[in-house]
Amino acid sequence: MPARPQIPSYRPLPEPSPKALADIRIVDFSRVLAGPFATQILGDFGAEIIKVEQIVSGDDTRNLLPEPKLGGESFFYLALNRNKRSISLDLRTEEGRKIALDLIATADVVLENFTTRVMKQFGLDYDSIKARFPQLIYCSISAYGRTGRLANAAGYDSAISMETGVSALNAVEGEDPVPGGVPFVDITTAMNATIGILAALHARKLHGKGQFIESAMYDTAIADLSYKGYQFLASGESPVSLGRKPKFGVPGGQFRCSDGDIWFTCTGQKMFRNFCDQVVEKPELFDDPRFDSVEHRNANFAVLFDLLAALFNTQSRAFWSDRLKRAGIPCGEVRSVGEALMARETAERDMIAEIPHPTAERIPIIKSPIKMTLTPAVDPTPPPLLGQHSREILKSVLNYSDAQIDALAAQGVVQLLEGEPVPHPVSGDAA
Repeated sequence: MPARPQIPSYRPLPEPSPKALADIRIVDFSRVLAGPFATQILGDFGAEIIKVEQIVSGDDTRNLLPEPKLGGESFFYLALNRNKRSISLDLRTEEGRKIALDLIATADVVLENFTTRVMKQFGLDYDSIKARFPQLIYCSISAYGRTGRLANAAGYDSAISMETGVSALNAVEGEDPVPGGVPFVDITTAMNATIGILAALHARKLHGKGQFIESAMYDTAIADLSYKGYQFLASGESPVSLGRKPKFGVPGGQFRCSDGDIWFTCTGQKMFRNFCDQVVEKPELFDDPRFDSVEHRNANFAVLFDLLAALFNTQSRAFWSDRLKRAGIPCGEVRSVGEALMARETAERDMIAEIPHPTAERIPIIKSPIKMTLTPAVDPTPPPLLGQHSREILKSVLNYSDAQIDALAAQGVVQLLEGEPVPHPVSGDAA
């Protein structure tokens, strides 16, 4: 069994910085991926995220893919839930629903990603509460939206990718469609929800009203088709996977080097000239009538590919990557996930670190890719344990007394996590 990789400790911000979303409170009923990903983005920039979870079970991912090297914690859950506090309620009880409504009364935003029936049965759907909370921004993430014949249908990234044609564009030519290795439909759905929330917050400042936001996975996948979708709409011809051939520009594609593969794309005559002169040091290729124009290079793609394949196989990925980048030609070494995370570029961009955790001791994080000078991402807090902040939230947000909280816990309305170990703050953890 491989050892956990060595990851640097998180370096806290050198001085306190203002938070971009310091005045925003979000009551987050979401679980699994798209919803938690969206609220984690907002939490990274200082929004207060109150994660409402069902008692006993909590977020579906808490028990999914447990990692022994992280004290049995789920790496899936840990990846999506930093900078949040957890309150564990039984929404099947009248008292649990009352607490949820009391929390919503203090919120700027509510986010949920259940199927349509779930929040409605609890009386927590937008139509049920919008008159009571006219300034509330309510975001629903779902598979197919809240209207239409599939409004009650569940969905996962892989199924949506298949039925929208996204998976067809992932396959190598001649093979069946395959789901992406990363759930990009879930992720872009989350980003669309985040954009919608930020736009609605600004609109509320301008117009004084909240609103309902839908971010549907199906809609997102259709929009993600981008220019590939337009290709069909313009021509009536469905685009197909290009496999290892570059989307634009020849020469290019995937080439085997002495220690692995590299991918590059060479577009236009100027770039091809640099490629011939500076990368492969064969200036005669530029004037070869088989390759002297984009049209000729495309027509003779196989010939040029074979000629270059023999050459690229003589040197390492790093050798060719350095030459291609110096010549201004976009390229990338073909890496595994582990190679990418441990790469020099990842360290230079300060994208991974470790932070303390109450039960796993230390956990890795992939940091926010959004760099801001005035309001950077906040120093991260670890993903909460189930019900870790139930008492704290009931006291500080809703002014419940300890006696009231204890009574609710005894009735099974709330789940408390008392006496858990508290991790040291990241400010005491600088290397």
